[in-house]
Amino acid sequence: MLVCPLYETIMTLRTAANLLSCLTARRVSNTVRALAACIRAERSGTAAVAGKPHTVTIEPTNLCNLHCPECPSGSGALRRREGYMDYDAFVEIVDEIAPDVVAVQLFFQGEPFLHPRIEDMISYAHRKRLFVSVSTNAHFIDEDNAERILRAGVDKLIVSLDGATEESYRSYRVGGNFSRVIGALKALHRCRCAGIGKRCELVVQCLVTRGNEPEIPRMRALARRYGAALTLKTIQVHSLEGAQRFLPRNDRYSRYVMHGDSFRPKSPLKNRCRRLWTHGVITWDGTAVPCCFDKDAAFPLGTVTGNSYWAVWSSAPYMEFRNAVLRNRRSITMCTNCTEGLRVYPRGK
Repeated sequence: MLVCPLYETIMTLRTAANLLSCLTARRVSNTVRALAACIRAERSGTAAVAGKPHTVTIEPTNLCNLHCPECPSGSGALRRREGYMDYDAFVEIVDEIAPDVVAVQLFFQGEPFLHPRIEDMISYAHRKRLFVSVSTNAHFIDEDNAERILRAGVDKLIVSLDGATEESYRSYRVGGNFSRVIGALKALHRCRCAGIGKRCELVVQCLVTRGNEPEIPRMRALARRYGAALTLKTIQVHSLEGAQRFLPRNDRYSRYVMHGDSFRPKSPLKNRCRRLWTHGVITWDGTAVPCCFDKDAAFPLGTVTGNSYWAVWSSAPYMEFRNAVLRNRRSITMCTNCTEGLRVYPRGK
């Protein structure tokens, strides 16, 4: 398996095949132009846009059923309005971006399967030949809907499971039910064994914490049991208390360096950010934000609702934010807890 820069995730042969099936000459050309513009901006120190993002994150909802302590949505720290994306607005966004974009990620904050039309969203994006990925806590996947979800055309389904036991799982996934997640994996596995959804890349994703760190070998075995790949992901924390409580002891599985009573990302915080040229993010209410680290939409760059997303993408506020990053990324608080240039998915056993 390889680390795929396009998604900062693990690429298996199935993922590669799914991505290739979504490529068109126009989409490839767009990706090349976007990356070239990014490189030119990094070298010149001045933002210019040529091309559009190869990936767009669209948030179905920012509501969640769990209360994970380091997640703004689950912990209650999220200050923006809660709600669900209007399905017709979703269709308009997809219609506009589909000719140029390779992939859509139907998750940001919140639990996607709380949206009453998430299966329709997956199906519509799939019909547009977009690579569709969804990340879920799997509490709303069961024997009744597993087949429908797979038939909708999801290319990558990421199931968050941060522990091999009920105790370790609940130490971070507060309010979660380990058995329900296992039930979802069983239902998905049975469908795929029956030939339904073989296209789908099923991934068990584990945020490595101090509590589940010793269970990584068991997590690998658990994922294999249900025909899934295992992805280990470093955890993002927002406070010293969170760092001391959750950061794993093995430095390989941490994105931070601890210095006594402080912590900082391992990344050098260079004045660059490729996400701003290659990856767009739209919240449930149609707000375009710079990246997935702007969880609270503190830097709104325009609204997509009733407007062209591509007009927002090249707008003055977007360009000014890009230039601000190129001038002094460290001055933007959100960027000081970012993984740009850092491996989020550690290799190793």
